[in-house]
Order: sequence, then structure tokens, then C-alpha cells
Amino acid sequence: MKIVYFLIILCIGVFNPLTLFGQTESKEVWEPQVAGRFYPGNEIALKDQINTFLKNVPKQTLKGRPIALISPHAGYQYSGQVAAYGYNAIKDCGFNRVIILAFKHFMAKRFRGASILTVENFKTPLGLIPVDLEACNQLLNYPASSSQKPVQKSLKLFGTFEDAYQEEHSLETQLPFLQMTLGAFKIVPIMVGILIEDDFEKVANAIRPLLDDKTIVVVSSDFTHYGEGYSYVPFKKDIENNIRNLDYGAIDRILSRDFDGIRNYRRETGINACGMMPIQLLLKLLPDNVSGEILKYDTSGHQSNNFSYSVSYASILFTKPDDTKAGFLAPKKETLATDQFLLTSNEKTLLLSLARNTLETYTRTGNPPKLDQVNKQVTLKLKEKYGVFVTLKKHGELRGCIGHILPRAPLFQGVIENTINSSSRDGRFNPVDTNEVSDITIEISVLSVPKRIPEADNFVVGKEGILIRKGPYSAVFLPQVAVEQGWDRAETLCHLCQKAGLPRDAWKEDDMEFYVFTTDVFHEGVKS
Repeated sequence: MKIVYFLIILCIGVFNPLTLFGQTESKEVWEPQVAGRFYPGNEIALKDQINTFLKNVPKQTLKGRPIALISPHAGYQYSGQVAAYGYNAIKDCGFNRVIILAFKHFMAKRFRGASILTVENFKTPLGLIPVDLEACNQLLNYPASSSQKPVQKSLKLFGTFEDAYQEEHSLETQLPFLQMTLGAFKIVPIMVGILIEDDFEKVANAIRPLLDDKTIVVVSSDFTHYGEGYSYVPFKKDIENNIRNLDYGAIDRILSRDFDGIRNYRRETGINACGMMPIQLLLKLLPDNVSGEILKYDTSGHQSNNFSYSVSYASILFTKPDDTKAGFLAPKKETLATDQFLLTSNEKTLLLSLARNTLETYTRTGNPPKLDQVNKQVTLKLKEKYGVFVTLKKHGELRGCIGHILPRAPLFQGVIENTINSSSRDGRFNPVDTNEVSDITIEISVLSVPKRIPEADNFVVGKEGILIRKGPYSAVFLPQVAVEQGWDRAETLCHLCQKAGLPRDAWKEDDMEFYVFTTDVFHEGVKS
């Protein structure tokens, strides 16, 4: 088991800021280091296991063309099924190069920068994978950056440090999945060391020219490692839900591509997700025209029904619009404009009908409606993942409102789930009774992915929803809330701070984070 990964960041101050890479002779083949331990060492058994994982993945509808994937790296018996969701999504996409951002779990001597092993092939029980030597040499020859310190004139951020690959599984566990889902391809195997200050930007700038429509980036990371063995026990009650909330706090920031937010969150919570350096590097690489979504999340504690020790796994996919030709190289947007929606009137009617059926069925039976007939009517658009809220009003007054901000489930399923939650799990109200159903009007709000804004003045009241975060505290208002209450920007933010459990004026403090989003809001006709 892996131990105390998050402590490595505390050691940065003791390192010489110049990267000291060992010089090694080029090898033809890098032999597998963990075959037979983290995954089967036999070709037939390995193929059978991965094929079983892939067959268990339900049909997926993606928002666009994949460009990056965050994938777990534990033993396949624990994380393999989660990893399969991500690799199933990228198969048949025509990728011929994979840039892998991994890291070394245990090292007596850590290094600053990134290591690229000078070998011609990586080997697994499934055969050889060629290394893109031209791309690797391009990175290894990337000019050293200037240092602000007079004694250190330059800093070389790419080199070869073979110890980073010895007995390491974070990169190797990705390889058999790639062999089973891609055709012929080459890899650029990067082990990310310690990156500080503007290292992230410099390393990203070096990698970015390699990114095209035939290249995908795979980031290797698990999430929370809970238990005494990991020296991480931030809570002892309601462990499963608290672990999930801790993980989703990080994942939400990753999906929002919030580089500063994920760094602050790690500092505030101590979350010991082991691949944070590669993840932060990915956030520097991603362009603005991407969408992120969680394909699958699970924990070893849930699998074993034992949370004395638990490691979390997630497959997180980033895609770009299919009509974007430039891929990663698409220019950065200067505006903070949020996404727009193109739901048809028929799709909106279907979602409202689904919510109504759910409300009636659940209040009467305690169960959601059967999906046999629903699935036949659901369009491809409604199977895409969006954040969605369901609001219930009785005679015009709020009767329940719950939703999720980021895309976690197909839209039609999110409507079912949040109709149930709004009617029975909104702590401000008693559960809706069957005799109330006819007096209730349903409103659905479909959300764009939240975008971070630098300050509260950028928030457009009435047109945008607002999410605030300060440490572990957060709260959200949909765009219509301020309009319905007649609040201006300051009043909205004061009420939002109160909702988060913060002082009313906390929004004025420097460490407050602001995110905005747009919504497509539609509702049933007013009941007489």
C-alpha cells in the first residue's frame, strides 16, 4: 500500500533548485516493473481481465473528442474497473501518440522538473510499446529557463532520472489498458517531479507543441488515501460520505480547470491525492474550449465494505467540441462567457414530464419511476452530462430545491435524482406528501460548467448564477434567485455568504473564490 504521498510537497524547501538528473546509457527495452503484482503477468489472463472490465462499461455518450484523461493506477482488482471507463471512451479515436504524466511514489532522492527515460520501447505482457524518441528529444533539449537568483543562471526542467521509473507503477499500470484500446501508437513517458513557482507554466509550454488531434494526454492519479496507514484520518464519522465529499471538492476544481483553486484546496484540506503534480500540470495544458466530466468514481472502502483503509479512484475525461480543428492549440479565450444550451422545446417538455412522473411515483411508492419507456424517448442530448437543479414551488412559494453544479450524470437521470432529492431531502422542508403533489409546480435549471472569475465585480446579476468558495465553505445561487428576491450584487453575495455559514461580508475577503455559470431554465405552467 502507498503511504503519506502528500508529505512530499512539504520537503520542497530542502532540495537544491537545480535538477540533478542521473546520466544513463540509452536502453532498447524497459522491462515491466510491476507485472504479476499490480496486474496479471500472463498475457492471456491480462487480456481477459481488461476485456471483462471494458465489457462492464455501459454505452457512453461523450460531449466531444477526448483530449485528456485522468486515470487511477492501483492494483487492477481495485481500480481496473474505474480505469476501464476512461479507456473505453478513448478507443477508436485514432490516437497514435500518448503523453503520460505520471510520478514516483517512493524515492530516497527527489528531483525538480520532469524525467524522460531514454529507451526505445516499454514492455508489458502484451508486447512492446515504442517510445516517440523524436518528441522525447525535443523535450530533453528544451532550453533551460532563466532563474531569478544570481547564483543560478539557468534551470533545466527536463532530464533523465532512471530511478523515477524503477519499481514504479503509476505509469506502467496505464500501458496495458492503452494496448487494449488503441491501435498502433507511441508514448512519451514523463515522470513529473517537484514543480514549484512558475515551473508548471514552463513545463507546460515545452509540452504544448506536441499536442495535436492525434495525441492524447493521460494523467495517472488516485485520490484520497484514508486511514492510519496513510497518516490521514481527517474524520472518524460518516467516513464514506466524507471521503466522497473530500474527493469531489478536488474533482470539482479540476473540472473547472482551477489551478489556483486545487492548490489552495490541497493546502486547506491536506487531501493526499497522489498525482496532484501531474494534475496541476494538466490544468496548465488544457485550453479554454474543453469540457470535463467524471466517467466513474469508486473507493476501495466501498468495494470491501471496510473504511478503516480506503483509496479513491476516478476516471475524469476532458473533451473538446468536435468541430474544433486546433485541439489543444485552440487560442485562450479572453472573455469569461459561459456555455449556451440548445435543448429543443420537445426535450424540455420531456424532462418536465419525467420530473412530474418522478414526483408522483416517488411520493406514492417511495421508488423512482421505471425507465423502460423513458429510455425509448430520451434523445442523445438528454443523455449528455450536465449540472442540473430541480426546484419545486407550491402556490408560488419554494417547496424544495436541490441539484448538482457540475456534470455528474446524464441529464435525464440528473432530473430524476434531483426531483427525488428536492421532494424528500431538502433539510429546509418536510418531505412532500402525496396530497400536495397537484399543488406543486416544477422548474428545471440546466447549468453550464462554472468558470472562475477574478473578482465579484465580474458577476452579472440576473444573467449568471454564482458559486462562492472559501476554504471548506461554499454556497450557490441560481441566476433567478437574485431576480426573484430583488437583490443587487452586494445583497446577493451577502445572502450567499450567510447560506455558506460565513459572515455576510466574507465575499470581500481576498481568499474568496468566485465562479459563474449560465442556466437554461424552464418550468411547468402555473397551477390554478
